[in-house]
Amino acid sequence: MPFHEKEFSTPPPHPPIGTPQNSKSALPWYSIAPGVWEFLLNGDTQEKAVLQWWEPDTTSAQTEQITHTYIEEVCTLRGGLEDLTLGQSWGIGAYAYRQPGMKHGPYRAAKEGCLQFVKIVPAK
Repeated sequence: MPFHEKEFSTPPPHPPIGTPQNSKSALPWYSIAPGVWEFLLNGDTQEKAVLQWWEPDTTSAQTEQITHTYIEEVCTLRGGLEDLTLGQSWGIGAYAYRQPGMKHGPYRAAKEGCLQFVKIVPAK
């Protein structure tokens, strides 16, 4: 998969809180769930790196624990998330490496929201 060189010194501004999911004004951010946005840094649907913004106090759209078929790496850059199943919160600098099938979440964003770097890699 081709990756393209990109650089910036500060994250691009996320959509304002309460922006409708399909709003063209949010571009280049796109909504993946109510109150949860992604900005594609590089890649495609199979392997990608994104910034993910959770609006303040947003709760995961799904109510059950999450599993997926790919490897996921996450690093929190601003704010934090609480894993509602574990009752544990993660803040700035928190890092997670999740193998395919690992159960996690659902989540609720902190009162200031949550900005994360997320990397998705297909399982081999």
